[in-house]
Amino acid sequence: MAQNSTDEQADITSWHLSLLVAAAIFTVLLISMGGVLCVTQSIRNCPDWPGCFGRIIPPLETGPILEYTHRVLAALSGILILSAAISGLARVPRLRWITIPPLVAVVLVVEVSFFGAMVVLRGLSPGWAAVDVGSALLVVALMVTTAVIASIRKSNPTLEYQLTFRSSFSRLVLTTTGVVYVVFVSGVLVAGKSSITGCLGWPIYSPGLLQLDLHVLWNTLRFILSIAGIGMVIGVLVQAWRHRKDRPDVYRFARWMGIAFLFEALIQLLLITFRLPIYLLVVYTITAAVFWALMLALLARTGMEEKFT
Repeated sequence: MAQNSTDEQADITSWHLSLLVAAAIFTVLLISMGGVLCVTQSIRNCPDWPGCFGRIIPPLETGPILEYTHRVLAALSGILILSAAISGLARVPRLRWITIPPLVAVVLVVEVSFFGAMVVLRGLSPGWAAVDVGSALLVVALMVTTAVIASIRKSNPTLEYQLTFRSSFSRLVLTTTGVVYVVFVSGVLVAGKSSITGCLGWPIYSPGLLQLDLHVLWNTLRFILSIAGIGMVIGVLVQAWRHRKDRPDVYRFARWMGIAFLFEALIQLLLITFRLPIYLLVVYTITAAVFWALMLALLARTGMEEKFT
């Protein structure tokens, strides 16, 4: 999707970029809160939708407040994404990587909102729940990618850019992102009843958790895939560090992703040691959401970097 830079010198304004960044941040907050609902078992604490116990303001109890906060974040994210899509069409219709992703994200947000209502009113099968989680992660992917590209475009309006993955490093990041996506989404498919395996994050194995997950074969395959994904993440970090002097901009993205990754690993150890305390589970799933967003930011940056090999 190459762009003609001669016709589009003054394309991304500060307020447009701020709108895209805000939309990206709220999508990360949205999936973070979804993870919090999952680990705290608060997903169906409001028995109706869109209200809560027939009221606009939920009862002042932890479960309903958490679930209603998730709904508010979904609404705000939808408004921001829709505004970003309209702004892109109105101001920079030729910049397809600025206009098309928010439009697709709008459709996915509507889908995720529908699934959210179905979870409350009827419940979802594991398959549809996986579609729900996968769609939410894709919304983050679309908006983070757009925000990163817009930031780069604004800093260099004359840049002739194309989001490609020609270098070995960019292909490694792309493949790693795909593996992480599958690991995160597949948790819903292999989780037993009342198990946190279906919550956002890497597999966390403990004797108590294994008793809840009856899909032993699929959980084993997911565990193997997660080990491969962890190895690939480490490979990405090592390659970024090796080229830190050649491409410091790429290294900065990788460094932040690495910090989130190491923080996740530390929390995993604490979770296993202290038998999955709820406060650590909340921190863990939020960290997983942040890690996903930072990996996407690195993916977008390396996809626009053709000289990094």
